[in-house]
Amino acid sequence: MRISNNMVETIITKFKSLFYKKNETKAMEILKDKNKVSKLLEEAMNKAKANRIGPIDEIWSKLQIVFSLLKDWISGEYKQIPMGSLMILVVGLIYFITPIDILPDLIPGGFVDDVVIFGFLFKQISADIDAYRSWKEEKAAITFYEKNGDAYADETLFIDMSDVYERFEVYLKAGDNILDAGCGAGRDSKHFLEKGYDVTSFDGCKKLTQRASSFIGKSVLNMKFTELNYNEDFNAIWACSSLIHLTRKAFVKVLLKFYEALKPEGHVYISLKYGDSEKVEDGRVFTSYTQSLVKDIIDTKTPFKIEESWITSDKRGGRENEKWLNVILYKS
Repeated sequence: MRISNNMVETIITKFKSLFYKKNETKAMEILKDKNKVSKLLEEAMNKAKANRIGPIDEIWSKLQIVFSLLKDWISGEYKQIPMGSLMILVVGLIYFITPIDILPDLIPGGFVDDVVIFGFLFKQISADIDAYRSWKEEKAAITFYEKNGDAYADETLFIDMSDVYERFEVYLKAGDNILDAGCGAGRDSKHFLEKGYDVTSFDGCKKLTQRASSFIGKSVLNMKFTELNYNEDFNAIWACSSLIHLTRKAFVKVLLKFYEALKPEGHVYISLKYGDSEKVEDGRVFTSYTQSLVKDIIDTKTPFKIEESWITSDKRGGRENEKWLNVILYKS
């Protein structure tokens, strides 16, 4: 149910002046003891589940990402969120479980102020929430390939990619430094090494890095896209079907990391599922792109220029009807 902008401002102003400042110290004390954070989290989760119908449903997805983030922080799996952002979340949960509202609700349901306040707090730490989402999505994909890496390697290791290699190598010089980003079992790294290029390979899945290292005869980095930190180190980057498990927002961030890693006049090859969707299957994000959609993203959100793009059929047996979008980017 809609409320006026004036009421929204009133709720936020009273929250900041009457509640937030008074509960900062309490939040910091809770954060010193993960058992206390767990107890607070459990109370908030129970209250959310018991009151989902009504205004709470409007912020259900926000609450779920907050609950998930705090669970992963408590377990020690996720450590990248700043303490200041954690404090904001904890103060928000303290308010959520507090039975007395700052502003008596004028709308049936009793949670109008909670909806407004969580919307406000979410905006304060939106960058940290986005970073966590990217980490969570990448983790889900890696977990899948840790379980199914051998089958994936067996299915893809000997696919003939010669037509794509030839098209990309037009832009390369002898001995160029290539980053194989998301190298899988090492098929493409092996080809480029045999052609005399200097290849650095990485994959987020430890099982696949081990397979790749054995296959290509050199060390492969176990690294996630979110951990990329190069500065003009490569003449070219190869990312074959390795970006399909990123949301479009995360995709842009990785492209910007590629740009930083690439030397001037360098090139990037990417292959993406062809289509126009962003969905989750088996816990993994699957994102597809049309040529016009990629062009709009590249032109408006990155410094890259598109050299060329083309569509090919999937080379795996029985999947010929699935299409892939191939794109070569240029850094001036």
